Amino acid sequence: QEEAVLPEAKAGMTLWELVVAGGTMMIFIGLCSIAASALIIDNFITLRPTKIIPPDFIQMIKAYLSSGKNQDALNLSRSKEDFLYKVFAAGLDKSGQSLETIQGAMAEAGAKEANGLQQKNSYLSSIATISPMLGLLGTVLGMIQAFNVIAFQAGLGKPTLLAAGVSKALVTTAFGLIVGIPAMAFYFYFRNRAQAIIMDIETISAEFSKLIFESGTANLKKGTVESS
Repeated sequence: QEEAVLPEAKAGMTLWELVVAGGTMMIFIGLCSIAASALIIDNFITLRPTKIIPPDFIQMIKAYLSSGKNQDALNLSRSKEDFLYKVFAAGLDKSGQSLETIQGAMAEAGAKEANGLQQKNSYLSSIATISPMLGLLGTVLGMIQAFNVIAFQAGLGKPTLLAAGVSKALVTTAFGLIVGIPAMAFYFYFRNRAQAIIMDIETISAEFSKLIFESGTANLKKGTVESS
């Protein structure tokens, strides 16, 4: 007796079919994925220690201060709108005043620039939080739709229909986590990198505030002697 040949079962849904099955919510999760990718690439480019703390710039400022050319150092610091340039410009602008005044000006400028440095990374944290929530919302809406199909269209006694509906509903949660988990990991990575850069700038600022004060004081004494 020949055995009946059973139809070959479908292996499963393709990736594109899963995306389509996720419904409208997948569009928002996809947008979150694009935004997260753009922010990650941008942070890799901008959050580089050598870019934010250029060694050549530091050496030139030190050379100017050592030779008493505070105005040249100030002009160089004002030539760019970068983090360290603004911090040095704030301190050099107070050259000839007290050490506390110079340190306060540099600290204020540093705090303002530090907030801007970490602003884009905070958007990455928001995406990491929102993406799984969008996925969960998509799952809840999908579950409601699946049970409506069972209750009002197909009737009870067909668990395969319910299983198919639940499977599609869970797709958005999975994709939301796929976007959210890497986004959160990169958020912590870039946050730590930014904090390390900020700490380095604070150390450099403390050193150069003294150099600015000493150079400014020396220039004042020199000017007093020449005028007398």
